[in-house]
Amino acid sequence: MSDIGLKKEGEARKAPPLWLVFSIFGVILLAIAAVTLSYRVKGLTWSTLFSTTNDEVLTYTLWSIRAPRLLLSIILGAGLAVAGCLLQSMTRNPLSDPEILGINQGASCFAVIAIVGFGERDSSTVILLASLCGAGAIGLLISWLSRYSGNDASRLMLAGVAISAFMGALTTGFILLFETQLIEILYWMAGKLTGTTWSDNKLVWALDIPALIVAFLLARTLNLLGQGEELATGLGVNVPRVRQLIGVLIVVLTGSAVAVAGPIGFIGLMVPHMAKRLGGLDHKVILPLSAIMGAVLLSAADFLSQWLTYPADLPVGIITAFMGVPFFLYLLRRQREGHR
Repeated sequence: MSDIGLKKEGEARKAPPLWLVFSIFGVILLAIAAVTLSYRVKGLTWSTLFSTTNDEVLTYTLWSIRAPRLLLSIILGAGLAVAGCLLQSMTRNPLSDPEILGINQGASCFAVIAIVGFGERDSSTVILLASLCGAGAIGLLISWLSRYSGNDASRLMLAGVAISAFMGALTTGFILLFETQLIEILYWMAGKLTGTTWSDNKLVWALDIPALIVAFLLARTLNLLGQGEELATGLGVNVPRVRQLIGVLIVVLTGSAVAVAGPIGFIGLMVPHMAKRLGGLDHKVILPLSAIMGAVLLSAADFLSQWLTYPADLPVGIITAFMGVPFFLYLLRRQREGHR
């Protein structure tokens, strides 16, 4: 019944055909990938693209610098977008986002502690575990708070802002105590993809691909939860267990992103809303659509971060913040007008 209702609502919006939407974003992603790999690379032609053994500089630029960075931006964009979609579904709050609710800051705080304690070199596993622990701790706190906020979105937002501010202050305190790594940590905290390696990709892809697959398999259950927990329970859904599983997925997708690239915000806020505008409310559609749109958005933002201030390299988190803050204010205003 819920799937039928979702289809009717999607039809009422007169959304474009889904095959066309996915095809368009697929082509855009391929175009961004081609431009990212080839822009300002001297001596690169179609004939040398896959046979660059005679030019070590060209080979290194393509396959050791640009390719791993591009692939990391694709998987992180997809993971963060799906994490935001899951978080909005779990809290039933359209303003929910790992950045706004403090999950990114929790992961960042624990990661900074790991960096300070073990050093950033040869400690990727330690930083990853610390990020997951930080994201998990804040995720549990948000889950607990969401039970008492009910349908009051503003109460949960205020709690998230407070948690985010506290974790940010705690992180700043650790940074000031260890000034020797100040510049490096501050750059990482702005959200960066500079210096990405193939080992970073192996780490993130190994975690995010299974998490994304599980999220896609939960699409029908998320549709039922969207109709209300009582209805979902009546249809055989173990709501507490599903909420726990969703929380684990959010922690994995968010924590892994923070571990390798720092806190990249607002992807999880913007993309799910765009996906719902194009694909309706059926999670069977909006989860994969969010994934490909998130990949497009973050890879495009990373391209801009590399070349807007060339030869300087902006942290990609600054680009996403420039897009995300106005979008958040727009959503906040629209929700306030809807309550009048």
